[in-house]
Amino acid sequence: MKKILMSLVTLMCFQGVSSQAFAQEPWKNVRDRKDIQVYNRAIEGSDFKEFMAQTTINASLSTIIAVFNDTNAGIEWVENVDEMHTEKVISDSETITVTYSKAPWPVADRDAIVLNKTTQDPDTLVVTIQQEGTPDYLPLKDGVVRVKSLTSRWIFTPVSDSVTHVHYQVLTNPGGNLPAWLINMVSVSQPYNSLLGLKKMVKREKYHNQHHPHIVDFQ
Repeated sequence: MKKILMSLVTLMCFQGVSSQAFAQEPWKNVRDRKDIQVYNRAIEGSDFKEFMAQTTINASLSTIIAVFNDTNAGIEWVENVDEMHTEKVISDSETITVTYSKAPWPVADRDAIVLNKTTQDPDTLVVTIQQEGTPDYLPLKDGVVRVKSLTSRWIFTPVSDSVTHVHYQVLTNPGGNLPAWLINMVSVSQPYNSLLGLKKMVKREKYHNQHHPHIVDFQ
């Protein structure tokens, strides 16, 4: 059951659903381990809670962006994603990626097609990765459910030339008949484990000292 839940939650968590149209309640801390804090809050009109996770990572902006650009390696740190690849490179700061997650029978496998846009504030140097679903970009696959609507945001705030604060926020609704209370319970581990995985990935030397034309590191 946990594998079924996480297979559904992960695709929705990694890209997310915008919560701007919903009334907002105070955040409640639900996990605080290894310098990773996970919060949730009730959303008016929804049985599913919104989740937010944050941490501080010992890595530069360029190193973190290098990890995100290595799409195929996403399966190593994004929890319960079985396949991930770049479908199209539009520019240095804009790509289309495909994410696929297997689910045990009787739940159908899921995929998501996502337009990723990376921007940086020229004054604060804060980097934002905005992700929007583009479900009609590729034909549907037999036996695979296409995630039709998704929006998410990653925010990277440089603290120094080697330290970055990471903010990740998402509201999940995987659909189907799975109870909301169970989805809300399992969803705590997805942002936590993904940020924990990101902390490990940035230690790999191949992501160090990379240059990105659209990213200015903290000086």
